[in-house]
Amino acid sequence: MIDLAAAANPDWAAEAVERLDADALPAGEDARRRLAVLLGSSQAFGDLLASRPQLLEVLDEAEPTAWDAATIRERARTTGRDAGWLLDIQREGLLRVALRDLLGLVDTPQTAEELSDLADGVLGAALDEAVADEAADAAEVAVLAMGKLGGQELNYVSDVDVIFVHRGDTAAAERVARRVMQVAGGHGPGGVCYEVDANLRPEGRNGPLTRTLESYEAYYERWAKTWEFQALLKVRPIAGPPDLGEAFEALVAPRVWPESLGGDAVEEIQAMKRRVERSKPVVRDGERQLKLAPGGLRDIEFAVQLLQLVHGPADPELRARGTLPALSALAHGGYVDDGDANLFDDAYRFLRTVEHRLQLRQLRRTHTIPADDAERQRLARTVGFRDLPVRSAVEAFDRELARVRTGVRRIHQQLFYRPLLATIASWGIDERVADGQLVDGQVAEDRRLDADAVRTRLHALSFDAPGQALRHLEAMLRGSGRTARQLRVVLPAMLEALSDTPDPDAGLAALRSLAESLRDNPRFLRTVRDNPAAARHLARVLGASPRLGEWFGRQPEVLRLFDEPEALARPRTREELHAGAAGLVRRGGGGTSGDALRRYKRREALRAAVRSVTGEADVVTVGQELTWLSEGLLQAALATVLADEDVRLSIIALGRFGAGELSHSSDLDVMFVHEGDTAVAEEAATAVVDLLAQITPEGAAFRIDTGLRPEGRHGPLSRSLDSHLAYYGRWAGDWELLAMTQARPVAGDEALGQAFIDGMRPLVYADPVPTERLVAVRKMKARLESERAGGKAPRPAAQRPRRTPPSRPRSVRSITAQGSGRGGPRTSRDDLKLGPGGLSDVEWTVQLLGLVHGATDPSVRVPGTLPALDALVAAGALTGEEGVWLRSGWTLLSQVRNTLYLVGERETSSLPQSPDRLARLAHAMHYDAIQELTQDVDRARRRIRKVFDRRFFA
Repeated sequence: MIDLAAAANPDWAAEAVERLDADALPAGEDARRRLAVLLGSSQAFGDLLASRPQLLEVLDEAEPTAWDAATIRERARTTGRDAGWLLDIQREGLLRVALRDLLGLVDTPQTAEELSDLADGVLGAALDEAVADEAADAAEVAVLAMGKLGGQELNYVSDVDVIFVHRGDTAAAERVARRVMQVAGGHGPGGVCYEVDANLRPEGRNGPLTRTLESYEAYYERWAKTWEFQALLKVRPIAGPPDLGEAFEALVAPRVWPESLGGDAVEEIQAMKRRVERSKPVVRDGERQLKLAPGGLRDIEFAVQLLQLVHGPADPELRARGTLPALSALAHGGYVDDGDANLFDDAYRFLRTVEHRLQLRQLRRTHTIPADDAERQRLARTVGFRDLPVRSAVEAFDRELARVRTGVRRIHQQLFYRPLLATIASWGIDERVADGQLVDGQVAEDRRLDADAVRTRLHALSFDAPGQALRHLEAMLRGSGRTARQLRVVLPAMLEALSDTPDPDAGLAALRSLAESLRDNPRFLRTVRDNPAAARHLARVLGASPRLGEWFGRQPEVLRLFDEPEALARPRTREELHAGAAGLVRRGGGGTSGDALRRYKRREALRAAVRSVTGEADVVTVGQELTWLSEGLLQAALATVLADEDVRLSIIALGRFGAGELSHSSDLDVMFVHEGDTAVAEEAATAVVDLLAQITPEGAAFRIDTGLRPEGRHGPLSRSLDSHLAYYGRWAGDWELLAMTQARPVAGDEALGQAFIDGMRPLVYADPVPTERLVAVRKMKARLESERAGGKAPRPAAQRPRRTPPSRPRSVRSITAQGSGRGGPRTSRDDLKLGPGGLSDVEWTVQLLGLVHGATDPSVRVPGTLPALDALVAAGALTGEEGVWLRSGWTLLSQVRNTLYLVGERETSSLPQSPDRLARLAHAMHYDAIQELTQDVDRARRRIRKVFDRRFFA
């Protein structure tokens, strides 16, 4: 009988024992206990022992020994070459390692070393076999381990990364290398020894499998990328002529450890880190991803490797291959605090133990914690947790895993930043040093050396101007005030967040400015002191949009939103935004000040901007929220200024406002309609504009543009309903009627506003639509593109001039009814709005088709580009594919323009020409590379133009 009490999962052990030959079971009690321990942790070893009962003899060893590489190669030489001969050796070696691990004879790092020795031996045996098969001395081949194998950190189930180097005949060496991969990685009925991966070689799958030293030198000198040198940090010769492997190490060492880590290298490493954290396994599995998710193994490995790469060129002691040896060297050298190093060491051991136990179950490669409670309970018991009266094994496991993850993320930040900040902060303790009074003393010399080290560290953390970043940090940390003390605590987390943003340098400058302007503000201190997550969120926002730092300085109460991430992520509704503005009127007793409305607008617009830069709100959602906010403000302003009940006044939105598609930089295009005393209405309309558009120390709520009204700036600000209808029926230009496709009442007397829309409808959507109107619209679009976008204008048909009133000497403005053509310099064909395939192509196409089909189909009389697109597709005026192309293109280009504004670009009409600025834009839009963004933009514009050419001039 087998005592199953020793098994972590007795049901696994019991099932496996039933399949074993009873006569082959170990006789000794200790051996049977060892069997229960093994089978209770791994179903795969139950299968292995059932198929290879001779391996049960290993359990008779009181302390099973692990085989080193030399032992494995010797056994391989003396074993017959039957099918699966090397796999049998590998499986027994794996069984020995697993027993030692599960019985507690070795710890997890030692287990990883023994697993690596096993793989070394198998690859060495495969090389022996390959050389014997070649039966020639034409070439010598060395096998070099990379990745986890190189670092002697192999899992139970891992790819083994290798590269080959040779001297002599290349064709013969190629045959040897391929045979090594075939023997060590060939599949058989019992499985496979290892998945052998040689893709870390130069040119990957497309490159030769093996190269000479001279060929490697030529490639690394001219073509290699940063990640290739980072991968070589763990390279280790494991088989073949020792001098050849050592020569390869000597060749690559100066490239792995250059005199300094360049800015491009740092950017590539940071980009790799971002890709890892946004990879499919992390997106799919979230925190259950043990390896790649924040707080996982990759955080530890990335932190240690980057510190090695930064400081290793000057300190050879740091050039260790394995994570834990490197971490120990960093601590010994003073680069990492001893306590932090110990915590990181413990976390790494725990996470690797969980990873090993996950893989032991079925000997399958996995890094994902089960979602199912029962499965996680089994894992917890395998790791060593037990059910207790106060909590179950899985509860204890979940709690410990969460604690370790939190610690890993915190220490990850501290490894980068705490030594750096402690050094800077210490300079401010002795003001004589800070003031330069000890210029000839040892302290001043130490500070100079420290400053060099800090700048090196900052450069490695993606700061392009480390000297300026150092000055910002000094300014924030100097002194003993409350703000400086709090910043010393939270800056590690904030700097970590900043280093992974589009513009860390500008973000740090914005943080300094904000800290100085809000030095004694309790809200700022509470945010950075009491809520580390909020502090990190603020840093990410500042690094994505330094412009928002200025807004926070004027509106510090918005910082409280970072304390409530769920509330910040939730979209605003129209009712909420209207109610907020209306509440100001009620509290002000009808005398609401413009400053109160301006503050409300800034607060809500800032909230929308924060959600935009963090990716919590897309351009459509932001446009809706800004539109609803504007409606509420206009309604509140009108309620404040209009006390005469004898006057009915309605505000009509046009352009992007009417479309419900405002951007962060949009004006509000409006016109006023009234019934009653014209003088009173004019005065009220003027007061509304002044109340919201006037610039005061509180800023302006919105730029309000009334230039689309009849006769433009030369006409009255408000007209009666009859006056409007008379003007549009007799004098309006074709472009003015086109603009009315976006008209929508947004504030004031609802019945009057609807009467205006109803009265305009037969004028805008004439049945049939006059041919000359369509020709005029097409001609205007062609002229606009030719004059303002530098494009070759399409050739529209000739049109008969239309009479316009002489009292209106104004240029055609906002022809697209979306704010186009406001003046300014000529733009190029690259203009995202006016150039070929730009936003105006979408908007003109949609509006023209609305005129054409709206006369007979009321369903397409819809303000707004996207709603109108949907209506036109439903009506059959556009195909489904055309609708998708226009929608996705319009959304992307609008998002680009919004993001350009938020990242602080002065020019938002085209993509930046500077590679650095273009890279910041791509990062802010969550692209991994510039090319991905530009390709998406180019594709969108081609598709838009294709639909435009097909539909606009049809």
